[in-house]
Amino acid sequence: MRYFILLILALTVLWGCNNLEDANLANRKTFVHFFDEAYNMSASAIEVIPGGYMILGNRTVELADTTYTQTVLLEVDKNGNRVGDFHLYDGGTGKAFKYINNVDFAGYVIVGDSIYTDPTAEQAANVTISSMRILVVNSTFDVVGKLLIADRKPISPANPIKTDFFGGAVSLTDNGVVFLGSFKEGVVLQQAAPEKQLLFAVDNNLDSAWFKTYDLLGNTFANSKSVHYYDDHILWATSVLDIQGDFTSSYITIPYAAEGAGIDNNNSIGLTTTQSFIANDMQPANSSALYGVVGTYSQSTDGSGGNMFFFQVFANGNIVPGSDRYFDGIESFKSDSLDINKNFSSIVDTGEAITATKDGGFLLAGSFTTNPDKGKGGEDILLIKVNFLGNLVWSKTYGGAGDETISAVTEASDGSLLICGTSDLGDYSSIFLMKTDSNGEIKN
Repeated sequence: MRYFILLILALTVLWGCNNLEDANLANRKTFVHFFDEAYNMSASAIEVIPGGYMILGNRTVELADTTYTQTVLLEVDKNGNRVGDFHLYDGGTGKAFKYINNVDFAGYVIVGDSIYTDPTAEQAANVTISSMRILVVNSTFDVVGKLLIADRKPISPANPIKTDFFGGAVSLTDNGVVFLGSFKEGVVLQQAAPEKQLLFAVDNNLDSAWFKTYDLLGNTFANSKSVHYYDDHILWATSVLDIQGDFTSSYITIPYAAEGAGIDNNNSIGLTTTQSFIANDMQPANSSALYGVVGTYSQSTDGSGGNMFFFQVFANGNIVPGSDRYFDGIESFKSDSLDINKNFSSIVDTGEAITATKDGGFLLAGSFTTNPDKGKGGEDILLIKVNFLGNLVWSKTYGGAGDETISAVTEASDGSLLICGTSDLGDYSSIFLMKTDSNGEIKN
């Protein structure tokens, strides 16, 4: 990790009342906490750290003459109480991060976007230009390294449109750190250009390990929020999109590539059918070389009638045959409908985040759009617990008066479950952190 730092420097909800607002925070083993201040804040990710948790988010500052976004790091203790101030970083967003604690460095690596705006640009695609931003923050929350992956070529007749680079995910490897992102090449009418994939790695033994781009069939790719390292290979989940106006047909693929090399394996689900199939998160199992994937499936290519889905992936990128399961915020609560038909939806659901649990299963988290039959209004929280086979163990819903969306989930050392996300009420948003017991209950 020492060489990585040198390189960067050189490159310079209560189940009983089912209402989040009703939670009594005093002396609880489980809890719901909200974190807010003068400006809107949203959550991106959560990491377990010694003594508690670190939340990554974003803060939108709206002033009379300008609006800009800051990356936020927020530390909380094991009881969900804030520790210290909000730590703010100008110049871009934070999408994903990793906690590092070894003999060479203690702190955080954050990946996100830095947006440059030029309202006077001749080409519409150059009005906003995105760069992939990497921040290295030490244990006292000081920025000790910064890197922008950007199109540095000047605008000219031969290069009329800038290429956009987007940060996505980060993972630690045996050799350093790998970052997953995407890019749109600089072409006229760039808004319609396909979004391609990139991996950028830093090696602990060299200045830079490798930089690799992937373009499969010229389609647009929508990567999930995570990337993983296993046996000298990188694997992640991505949705391959065929965009036709308001309709997007998609399938999911699991790229599996040796470090710095081409893709060895590219197993897919939904390739031969037409649907909206979006993978949002992928995380490793606790006790075996498997990964769980969660996302949103809809038979319709306009995304209506969505269900939460889950399937498993072997460590070599192959999807486990027959492991896909589908869940609905109404039907999955019926004892005779635990495993629903993927094309049947009584309420619109999404799958946003996943974590492994100590019993070999997974917790799936997402949201559902409430209707007269279920919900507190707007978007509410849907939790699904599955066993090691992917079969439903229990399901829970939580909600308040506004919209609650999930960014990340994780399991604490005592087996309790942490759910982190954003609560929107009117024109104001804040970060929430909810801790339930291992059965999804909130109680004293």
